[in-house]
Amino acid sequence: MRMIESESKHGSYILIIIGLITSYFGFYILTGIVAILLILWLFFCSTKAINPTIPNSIVTPISGLVRKVVQNEDSIEFSIDARFNGRIFSPCDLYDITTLKKKGFYFAKQNEVSNILETKEFLEAQTLLNNENLAIKIEVIPRLLRFCGINYDKTEALSLDKIGFLNVGTLTIKVIGKNINSLVQEGTKVLGGNTPLVTTKAGNEKTTESNEIN
Repeated sequence: MRMIESESKHGSYILIIIGLITSYFGFYILTGIVAILLILWLFFCSTKAINPTIPNSIVTPISGLVRKVVQNEDSIEFSIDARFNGRIFSPCDLYDITTLKKKGFYFAKQNEVSNILETKEFLEAQTLLNNENLAIKIEVIPRLLRFCGINYDKTEALSLDKIGFLNVGTLTIKVIGKNINSLVQEGTKVLGGNTPLVTTKAGNEKTTESNEIN
């Protein structure tokens, strides 16, 4: 089952209006082309429904390819290249959420100039995972389309709530806290709202116990 994202509405309305105009004047070939474009637009601005779960881990906020994993003593940072159908999920239950938008330009690739001038959006929040207090920072760099990015103005979010949308671009998520472990490596393909990224020592122990019982 697919869900049409709210970000697709304006583009859909424009394509529908163009299709009605071309149909009215008898330009049926153009109408067919517009209909195909509408279907493609809706596909790229829709996501698969994710069944809510309560994992002992922080899940990836977006589908894509993990380009980089940096693990330090008290933090783990993941850089994920988004793929089409990029709903941004809340990776776990978040509270004390703050967001920030930096206006700028859109660049096809990341370089020294783009790092300074590109559009960026940020989200910072706190979470409690397996009785460990953790901080989460999410940075979104859209490469195309102004509507992409963080679209959340509440102070709390439950796991898998929608907090944004990113079709083309890069999402970086940093988890800060003690006793945390990475569950993916560079080059791993991840599914938004499903693939576990980080767990704690307590979470690993619970998973091991569950596997032993099964």
